[in-house]
Amino acid sequence: MNSIDTPGVINRVSQLFHGHPDLVLGFNAFLPPGYRIEIPKNGMTLSSSTTTTTTTTTTTTGPPEPPSRLSLPLTSRESQSQAPTSSVSPPTSEPSPVEFDSAISYVNKIKNRFLDHPEIYRAFLEILHTYQKEQLEVKESRGGRGSSGMTEDEVFSKVASLFKGQEDLLAEFGQFLPDAKRSLVSHLQEVYENFLRCIALFNQEVVSGAELLQLVTPFLGKFPELYTQFKSFLGDKELSHAASGLSDRYMEGGGGREVDYASCKRLGSSYRALPKTYQQPKCSGRTAICKEVLNDTWVSFPSWSEDSTFVSSKKTPYEEQLHRCEDERFELDVVLETNLATIRVLESVQKKLSRLSPEDQDRFRLDDCLGGTSEVIQRRAVYRIYGDKAPEIIEGLKRSPATAVPVVLKRLKAKEEEWREAQQGFNKIWREQYEKAYLKSLDHQGVNFKQNDMKALRSKSLLNEIESVYDERQEQSTEEGGPHMVFTYEDKQILEDAASLIIYHVKRQPTIHKDDKDHIKRIIQHFVPDLFFARRGELSDTEEWTDEEPEPEEGGERGGGGGAAVAVAAAAHQKELDGVYNLFFVNNNWYFFLRLHQTLCSRLLRVYRQAERQLLEHRAEQSRERLLMAEGRRDKACDLAMELRLKQPSEVELEEYYPAFLDMVRSLLDGNLESTQYEDTLREMFTIHAYIGFTIDKLIHNIIRQLQHLVSDEVCLQVADLYLAERKRGAAGGNLSSQCVRAAWETSYQWKAERVMAEENCFKVMFIQNKGHVTMTIELLDTEEAQADDPLDFVGTESSLCSQAEGYFFKPVFLPRNLRRFRRWQVRQVEAMRCRREWHRQLGVENAGSLDCRFKLNTHKMVFVMNSEDYMYRRGALVKARKSQHRVAVSQHERFDKWHQGWLANHVSASAERAVQDWLLGEEEEDMIPCKTTCLSTEVKGQTVNRYQVHYSGSKPPASP
Repeated sequence: MNSIDTPGVINRVSQLFHGHPDLVLGFNAFLPPGYRIEIPKNGMTLSSSTTTTTTTTTTTTGPPEPPSRLSLPLTSRESQSQAPTSSVSPPTSEPSPVEFDSAISYVNKIKNRFLDHPEIYRAFLEILHTYQKEQLEVKESRGGRGSSGMTEDEVFSKVASLFKGQEDLLAEFGQFLPDAKRSLVSHLQEVYENFLRCIALFNQEVVSGAELLQLVTPFLGKFPELYTQFKSFLGDKELSHAASGLSDRYMEGGGGREVDYASCKRLGSSYRALPKTYQQPKCSGRTAICKEVLNDTWVSFPSWSEDSTFVSSKKTPYEEQLHRCEDERFELDVVLETNLATIRVLESVQKKLSRLSPEDQDRFRLDDCLGGTSEVIQRRAVYRIYGDKAPEIIEGLKRSPATAVPVVLKRLKAKEEEWREAQQGFNKIWREQYEKAYLKSLDHQGVNFKQNDMKALRSKSLLNEIESVYDERQEQSTEEGGPHMVFTYEDKQILEDAASLIIYHVKRQPTIHKDDKDHIKRIIQHFVPDLFFARRGELSDTEEWTDEEPEPEEGGERGGGGGAAVAVAAAAHQKELDGVYNLFFVNNNWYFFLRLHQTLCSRLLRVYRQAERQLLEHRAEQSRERLLMAEGRRDKACDLAMELRLKQPSEVELEEYYPAFLDMVRSLLDGNLESTQYEDTLREMFTIHAYIGFTIDKLIHNIIRQLQHLVSDEVCLQVADLYLAERKRGAAGGNLSSQCVRAAWETSYQWKAERVMAEENCFKVMFIQNKGHVTMTIELLDTEEAQADDPLDFVGTESSLCSQAEGYFFKPVFLPRNLRRFRRWQVRQVEAMRCRREWHRQLGVENAGSLDCRFKLNTHKMVFVMNSEDYMYRRGALVKARKSQHRVAVSQHERFDKWHQGWLANHVSASAERAVQDWLLGEEEEDMIPCKTTCLSTEVKGQTVNRYQVHYSGSKPPASP
């Protein structure tokens, strides 16, 4: 058939892709040697080589690799002349002049593109302003507790939503976001490769021009100008046979698009009945039984359609990729099967002609079916090969089959070999895409898990979560107390795994001071295990816990070191330790740490149990296989995905899945393992359950950030010290059965904790061990109403308290009038304390009322506790006094010395001054005991002081008068 020469192709491509230099340069991959399209820097004029070699057909075995993108930045003068009035540049750090000019040019392009929609341009500027402002705030508040601001992925996501349908603007915007550019280049998901694949199918004459236009519609349909130019590039000849050459499902199915399926009769949730006015497409090959049993009324209208608003039913991008591969394979299979069916029909006709005489061959004619049972299949095959010449070929086959059939048959067989060879190349490409996307396509939860999880792990989100539960309970107007959150630790071994990962990463942080690292290790290896009644971890000699340990309480030992002996002792006392609890009042940072630590332990446990479950299933499958082989049966169960080579066998044994997972997390924390490789390996190991481990490294980073607060913030340190002090005196836990005995002590502990955390939230955290499991409960306290004067504290042994005050503790009885009076008094006290606190805050003073007094039950005497006191002073007064003490003393001495010298000059003569000096030195002519006086000049706190020392001649000085 006829075709245009190479210069004509260059001219058409230049017109088609005008204004898109990346597409123009990318087309160079399709040009023969000696031809190239160049774009001069001073303009968009397109030229080609002077070589005049032409070819009539172009055949390739597969889509070529996409060319690399080229950027053409404007000069500085051009960018400045086009800069908008509001100077805004995409988020880059310290841009070079060329980058800044490119940014200005890009902003101008956006402004000009959306002249009719200025709100889009303003929204784009607002996104950039927000991003830059948050990044500036993060830099200024480095080391603070604030969030990390908007990420580049979030910026790119918002801009992508804003520039929906503007692929060129989105592509250029990716240059200013290096981290988000990788996903953008991948997206461009792949679209460019699909476009080239369609072009390759057309070059190999697998699809016609009309079918090519139908295939590229999803890519170019969003750009009417490009679509129109591409349509004109194909030419009228390629599209002239569209009405008869396109497949039935394209042409006859087009009328179905006008049907309003939403108003049609329903059958279930996925089928709709076609209206009676709908004109059914023709089908000449049906028999009587076909008409009886085949469905012509009900059409599929599934609820998971991509037009559905049901978000959770959307397919993932990896599923879409697999669906596209299947569609392409189907399209090629239809082409091959149609061609093969036509070959068989014409071979049958040729065999029939070979049995006829020459005269009968001349008289032999074919009908519209061309020797088959359907005219559609043969006609489609001929149109695909001969294009606009197909009507003449079909007419020749009908009038002179003896002459036309051998020629057409030879052409069909040649195309059969060519397309089969092309199919092998495509199969390799499809195989690679299947292997890359198969496991990801099964992971429905992992697509949005990472982004949502990072938001959920932020301190603000954790605080909002418990505050919302608190507010709901307050709105219900119920007086029921109790925790707002409850978490269960079912396996204490997970605490050790979590501790090893945290300490592993802490050791490798150069920004953390050694003393802080030692403190963090003590918290993770000793403090946290003590809270959970778990075995302590080992510390080096320089990191040993220095706090005094409490005596083992009734019911079993607490704490303990590492080693086999401790493990045996812990197992021996497991039953005795049931029914015990620890009480810990914490502030915000301790609450954040405990929540993040619980999340880490929970996810590690889920991964461990999934690995254990897969191991048990594998062993059960092996037992089943051995049983089948013993019975003489040869059918063997197999992994279908493995047999189809959709996934590779794992290099890690099932027994080592969990240890290998921990090693991978360590490598990820060290930066020795890419996150994509880490996620792919997890999918190979744990399939659809792998997503839970995708953000383990980010979770550990957040935990370490909170640990740094715990070892450096003054309030956090006071919270831990107060807990240790209260635990020593039995006010921070014990047996659940005797909790009522410690009610007064625990109330005192709560009151002290609320004073320490006066400017923060106060959380009541309890760790309860029962039947080997530890339950952590968290309650957000209402410190505004609960604070009151220091409650009475009672001193005595636990047994004496139970015996002497059993009726008061276990069966409290109150008169209603006394109870109401006491509550009114409490309200007044709380209000007075709130007023005093506000007054002190305004005055800028520090105060504490830590003076404790206690009553002895047997004598009713009141005693004051040692080392407890009340004080009040202005904030910073002591520090300022220490700093200014020397300066004030020097100034006062200078003033006094100046005054003294002036007084001496006015009132004391020179002779009197000499007389005083002689008297001090013992040189006066008086009756004195023999002695010698010396004057020593020394400095005391920076001041010169004369000291006089007397030496007597005798053995000892005389007695005083």
